Amino acid sequence: MGTARADPSGEFGHIGWQYRDRDEFLCRAAEYIAIGLNLDQRVVYVGDDEPARLRASLAAAGLGAAADEVELKTLPEHFGFRGDVVDAESMAERYAAAAIAAVADGYSGLRVVIDVTPVVRTPAQRDAQSALEFLGDRRISTLPVAALCGYDISELGDAVAGLLCLHPGAGPTSVPFQLYTQPARRNAIALAGNLDAASEALFATTLQRILPLLSPGTLDIDARELEFIGHRQLVLLDRCCAAHDRVAVLRSNRPTVQRLFDIIGFDNVRIDTAV
Repeated sequence: MGTARADPSGEFGHIGWQYRDRDEFLCRAAEYIAIGLNLDQRVVYVGDDEPARLRASLAAAGLGAAADEVELKTLPEHFGFRGDVVDAESMAERYAAAAIAAVADGYSGLRVVIDVTPVVRTPAQRDAQSALEFLGDRRISTLPVAALCGYDISELGDAVAGLLCLHPGAGPTSVPFQLYTQPARRNAIALAGNLDAASEALFATTLQRILPLLSPGTLDIDARELEFIGHRQLVLLDRCCAAHDRVAVLRSNRPTVQRLFDIIGFDNVRIDTAV
């Protein structure tokens, strides 16, 4: 999507990755891990597998002997849970603490690869993980952290899109839009991609998940990388903001967006073209 935070091979960033085959994801993970090792980052892999077998799989996927340098964690070791769902606020702070500890131990930063699939199988688990993707992204956005979150689309199906869209970067295929936090700003988000009729249901679900996580007050929306938004999606945004008792400022200088605001009156969303 053109932002530094979306760089899939950069030093830091937060990336969602869908896959259909475990070996496929292990190959992508091995590439991502190799970058972190070359950057002298502490590298952690979290997966639902016995550690020795996982290390052998990473070695076979391309890491070779370098797989011995990777710290391996099981899902229970890594995640904090409330029942069978992740504790989003607690985990966001744990990521931050882990990054600070990595630097204190002499590393240049922290790189984490997680196969998230086993903890997002139910709707409640996906709601909780959505909160973690959003809150965690905000917490690590100014810290030396790189994270790759894997989701098995062959198991999770269409539900994957609702998790991928909360990452600044997503691959290997694109999602219709992305909604993610702005660094260190508690009431600011960015929108990128296309918001049209095909993505409207996903947009509604995402807003319902994310708006309650934001602080009271005006919501700042950086829409400079939003290539298209239709009038129905603006109406949806206005209604969702009203339902959560907040006002949003959409920052976009696209003439088509300005014309929609000139034609349609919104009670809870206004436009700022000075971007």
